[in-house]
Amino acid sequence: MSTDKFSANETSFSFEWPPCITGLERIALTAKGDLQRTLSAYFSKPIKVERVWEHPQSGPVSSATPETPVTQVRQVNLLCEGQVVCVCVSTIKMSNTYTAGLFLEEHVAIGQMYRTLGRTPTFTLTNIGVEGPKGGVQQLWREYTLSADGFECQIKETFPDRRMFRSDYCAKKLLRIVEKIEEEDEAAYTAGKSPKIGVKA
Repeated sequence: MSTDKFSANETSFSFEWPPCITGLERIALTAKGDLQRTLSAYFSKPIKVERVWEHPQSGPVSSATPETPVTQVRQVNLLCEGQVVCVCVSTIKMSNTYTAGLFLEEHVAIGQMYRTLGRTPTFTLTNIGVEGPKGGVQQLWREYTLSADGFECQIKETFPDRRMFRSDYCAKKLLRIVEKIEEEDEAAYTAGKSPKIGVKA
């Protein structure tokens, strides 16, 4: 489980990282409810939310109180250039009518909820892992919680192709926007490695 510490002039984030996790992956894995923004900066493209499925909420918006919170379970995909870059399964608990109304009636996405509330959520990273390779591709995932102002989330996010964090070339390859494919870079992508520095797509 992660811990955040700060003082007047020092900040630290602690977690027992597996040695195989890269620095760039750690940045994505520690996004605090703003993964869309982080991925948009990384890809330099807009990130859209695609709703896949959701279970009906446990009660009407009017019933949302700390004693009787309204809950919902849902899956959304984060899309960049039409490609799925992250699959998110969330259990959301809303304990006041304002947050329940925003989320269930106005359909504000989780990442935008905390920005709408004007709050930075309390974030706890609970677990991460790497699966595969499946069909030659590794998946990177994390489990974490977010909480602020009566809006709590337990989330598992899976990045379906870990190679997208290897380099700009690999990111563009995933999005199928590489205009010129160098043979050496293609081999590096297939092997899950970074292309040679200085080669431009």
